[in-house]
Amino acid sequence: MKNVALITGATSGLGLAYAKEYAKRGYNLIITGRREDKIKANAVNLENTFNVKVKTIIVDLANEEGLDILLSGIRDDEIEVLVNNAGFGLKPFFSEVIKEDIDRIMFLQMNTVVILTQNVLKQMLVRDRGTIINISSDGAFAVMPRNVLYSSTKLFILNFTEGLYMELIDSAIRVQVVCPGFIDSDFHESAGMNVVKKKTGFMKFMDPDKIVHLAMRDLKIGRVVSLPGLDVKIIQIMKKLLPRKMFYKIIISFARKMK
Repeated sequence: MKNVALITGATSGLGLAYAKEYAKRGYNLIITGRREDKIKANAVNLENTFNVKVKTIIVDLANEEGLDILLSGIRDDEIEVLVNNAGFGLKPFFSEVIKEDIDRIMFLQMNTVVILTQNVLKQMLVRDRGTIINISSDGAFAVMPRNVLYSSTKLFILNFTEGLYMELIDSAIRVQVVCPGFIDSDFHESAGMNVVKKKTGFMKFMDPDKIVHLAMRDLKIGRVVSLPGLDVKIIQIMKKLLPRKMFYKIIISFARKMK
């Protein structure tokens, strides 16, 4: 396919919101996920609603075999947009995380992002156009207990994207990293986290479509690090201005409420 937006982790939440956004803009889609029934239902809905072609690749990107399947599946496609969104969180304290989960989260949120980005970037450079969007998190600014590996890999994504932006500054390829806070999706339930989605005020849950709208607005004006929502901006400011011990106490207190 030509004029393609590739979005990983498009089963629900932010990935599905990005799929809808780019389908609305007339892009054909390649969407990935592990839940075949959900991904295929999303594909049918997107095709019928936006009159675009949608290819689904059912794959687990948390291991090398799954990544190889995806790379093989996109070999003949001209990808104009890449959204690295696939990810998951872990609830246990770091000392309790099993090695299999350590390997999976680090592979998915670092190796897959890097290798897939490089693969797609090479074809973008030939055409001197394209867009790469990597999904990080407010956790990149505020690591929490029981979220150590997730936040650390999201900080990697933030640094990786900013470095990539500087390398590509003289090209026509746009690069952005999006650092959302709490997203109204099934992410936190899947990670076993205790959350109240109807909470209002600070650290409330945001609608995925709203996050994508704000991030796309930032992309349009060339903002490399997108902080969609006031809560994320406040967290970043707190980390910069507060004494470290005070910041730690605030984060620990917040994390204990989420047990």
